[in-house]
Amino acid sequence: MLRNAVLAFVLVAGIAVIPGTLKADQSLSDKWVAYGQQLVAHLKYDQAIQAFSTAARANNRNAAAYKGLGNAFYYKRDYNNALKYYKYAYQLNPADTGLGAFIPKLEVATSQSVQAGPAEIAARYYNARQYDQAIQSYTSALTANPNDAKSWQGLGNCYYVKQDKDKAVEAYKKALQLNPQNTALANFLTRYSPESAEAAGVNVQYGPRDWFQPLWRSAVLPGWGQFYNDQPLKGGVLMGTNLLLLGGTVATYIIGNNAEQTYLGLTGSNADYDDPYNTWSEMANLNHIFYIGFAVVYTFTLVDAIYNGKRQPLTQAYFQENPPAFQLSSMPDGSAGFAAKYRLLQF
Repeated sequence: MLRNAVLAFVLVAGIAVIPGTLKADQSLSDKWVAYGQQLVAHLKYDQAIQAFSTAARANNRNAAAYKGLGNAFYYKRDYNNALKYYKYAYQLNPADTGLGAFIPKLEVATSQSVQAGPAEIAARYYNARQYDQAIQSYTSALTANPNDAKSWQGLGNCYYVKQDKDKAVEAYKKALQLNPQNTALANFLTRYSPESAEAAGVNVQYGPRDWFQPLWRSAVLPGWGQFYNDQPLKGGVLMGTNLLLLGGTVATYIIGNNAEQTYLGLTGSNADYDDPYNTWSEMANLNHIFYIGFAVVYTFTLVDAIYNGKRQPLTQAYFQENPPAFQLSSMPDGSAGFAAKYRLLQF
């Protein structure tokens, strides 16, 4: 009898505890879903997938967790995984008619993406800001067809965004050599790397030299203008020479001035006057040499900065240092989504 009573008590207590546990898991799951949505809004898709996965583990009946997983994979352009999680979310919540209407459309898009070539897949990766994957796909496309100008240009875009200028320029040059009529790319490359544009056969016309920018730089810090003019060796030599002469001018003035004050303050014998007077005289002569040398080299630095100013290409170009923002669409199910903006290089 006692044993049966204990078992009955445990069973009743367990039934009373289970709803509370489920409620706690549901609350925890919802918190992870909310966190995952914040990560998606900040374009942190991989972290969002981890958050939604944690939400699903806390409550495997939470449709919002699986829908969140679908959204994250959708924006990563992983449509197969997105479709899988969307379907499961819809099974858990058939009342979500927006998601139900979107799933067939995604199924069609997924079947088409399977047939897409590596260049098209690379473009999708690029639009999703997955540049390493885009580079791999463009490389595959170019292995199959080395004369595909669009793929070379797309590859250049990826390296441009990754700030690998050398590789970007090489890809752009090949794209132009294959398609010389691509005036938008020619204009861009003219501003991005005029020498490379000329090497690719673009007729680059130059205007007068830009003298003001290197002039004020060398006036503030001698040699800086030469660095601006892409003459780093000359800039380093002139900067070091100017600083050395300026330092010598200041040092000889301070030492000579101290010797002068010592000389004027002496009241002893004539022999005591010799050393400070000689120091004062020597420093005065050296000071004249240093400041005259500094004036000559400083003036040469300014004149050289003007004379070797960069030539500005006159080719009509639209070099987008701040390209137009690209607006992501709302959530694929039509619900209230987000408007995340980022910049892409597009021709």
